[in-house]
Amino acid sequence: MPSKPASGPSGRPGTGVDLPLRRQEWDLLVRLPRTVLVAACAGDEQVDAVAGVEAIAAGQRSRALLVRGVVAAIFAEQLTDNDIDGPSLGTAAVLADCGFAMRLLAERLGPDIALAYGEWLMDIAASVGRTAWQAGRIRIGGVEIPLAERRFVNGIARELSRALHR
Repeated sequence: MPSKPASGPSGRPGTGVDLPLRRQEWDLLVRLPRTVLVAACAGDEQVDAVAGVEAIAAGQRSRALLVRGVVAAIFAEQLTDNDIDGPSLGTAAVLADCGFAMRLLAERLGPDIALAYGEWLMDIAASVGRTAWQAGRIRIGGVEIPLAERRFVNGIARELSRALHR
């Protein structure tokens, strides 16, 4: 059942475009980039969370209107300390949410939208941890990436692949 996006408390962009998403589905799409960022940081003080926030903001340049709308909703929210410091999900739960979100987008809005959203989530996950050298890092394209982080990014990629090949 399509719902009409509106600006305001719902956080949906005021584009006048109907999205076939329920409120809880939209909320998941808005919450997931921050959840991916928190999971990618995984409490490691050596990572660069600011780079993750910048990667979230980079979604404003996405080819997908949905991604740009999610970015607008994220930055329009007025978060409290409890929202930011609240309980974080384990990596497996975050990957399950990624898979659900990308399957949802592929089914309801098409594979191009799911691909754009999934690639954006991978960029967010890959953006942290690129500043300090640590053991267990690999070098990709001149950037050192922790192996654990690479596994998380690859997990998101697997979920995206599954969503697009159903």
